[in-house]
Amino acid sequence: MNMVSACWKYGKYFVAAWAMLLAWPLMLMGGEAIFAYALALGVIALAGDLLLGEDFIDYAGSYRYPGLFFWLETASQAIMIATTLLFLWSLAYPQVDFLGIGAALSHLTGVDLAARHAGNDWRYYLASFAITAAGGALVNVAIAHNMIHRTYDMKSVWVGRIGEAFGLFTYFSIRHPYGHHNLVGTPADPAWARRGDSFYSFVVRSIIGQYRMTWALERERLQKIGRPVWSIHNAALQGWALEAVIAVLFWAVAGWVGVLGLLGIGLVTHVLLEFANYLEHYGLVRVPSEPFQYRHAWNDNHRMSLWIVAAVPRHSHHHADAQVEHYELKPLPEAPTTLGGYVVTGLISLVPPLWHALMSPRLLEWDAHYATPAEQRLAAEENLRSGIPLLVHAGEQYLARERSNGVSAAYA
Repeated sequence: MNMVSACWKYGKYFVAAWAMLLAWPLMLMGGEAIFAYALALGVIALAGDLLLGEDFIDYAGSYRYPGLFFWLETASQAIMIATTLLFLWSLAYPQVDFLGIGAALSHLTGVDLAARHAGNDWRYYLASFAITAAGGALVNVAIAHNMIHRTYDMKSVWVGRIGEAFGLFTYFSIRHPYGHHNLVGTPADPAWARRGDSFYSFVVRSIIGQYRMTWALERERLQKIGRPVWSIHNAALQGWALEAVIAVLFWAVAGWVGVLGLLGIGLVTHVLLEFANYLEHYGLVRVPSEPFQYRHAWNDNHRMSLWIVAAVPRHSHHHADAQVEHYELKPLPEAPTTLGGYVVTGLISLVPPLWHALMSPRLLEWDAHYATPAEQRLAAEENLRSGIPLLVHAGEQYLARERSNGVSAAYA
């Protein structure tokens, strides 16, 4: 029992990788079973978010062997990459047997894999894609996120970046630690959702803006050290070159179907990141010249969310000190909280009228009980431009009070 407890203590933040690993036999053997498995994973994630409650334990200092986390993170990246390559194999097989996987397994098991895969229908391919894309995105967005924050340890950064490349996501290792963390809660951050934004309008603006900022950040860095922007020293170009190599591999093995599969994985990865960005900072304002405080992020301690997104939901502490390892982030019950776990809150965000009906009162509560006077002024500006009647009314009331007190301000 002690061994099981220890394994769970260290391994609980890697459940997305373990779920991908368990999918391997189903992907290899073909048939409909993987479709049932994918549905079961979705049900478990939602039910866990609803039923397992919250975890307010502070784990700081409780891990006797913290060095294990690097190896677990590396293993998770390897599992994700292998799953992505297995998905590539499934797209081409039996016409093309990538790496001889089918022949080797048929020889070992005596099963005619070619015959089994010839009978695959849309359920097999949809489930294989969903597990590869969603699971890979969680490994990229969450676990690789924790690795690329260790800017003092380049081996962690590069393992994370290599993993990100299989989700066409290497820009994240530049834009996130050097852009998002410095600018969050201000209009300068494209990954900040302003009051009144729907998820659908936000996701497009955020993705485009983050790519632009990635290039700007890297250009500025290279100019400071006297290096040409168009050179092998450009980390953005390095990442995109690696992504291009992977795309060529997918094309060589499975043709344009392979390329579309890879692009689909990249799209899911990007969209799931934007779910996180949207949920974590929606509507919370910060004076650009002032440091980040716990109140500037929506925090969450739901157990299932902590497990599937590698403790990232303890977001208030993460932004206040990005060098704290994910497994030592504090629960901070005093921070503002999400509507529910990440799965539940993410589903709510897909219905903008419901999202705004639930979040607008919480934003006004934040204005009244968390915001400083300077932040209340910024919040009033955001309320006025939001287009949400409840928020607009609150903004107008604030403006009237300012006028009655003889204060004038320019409102956006």
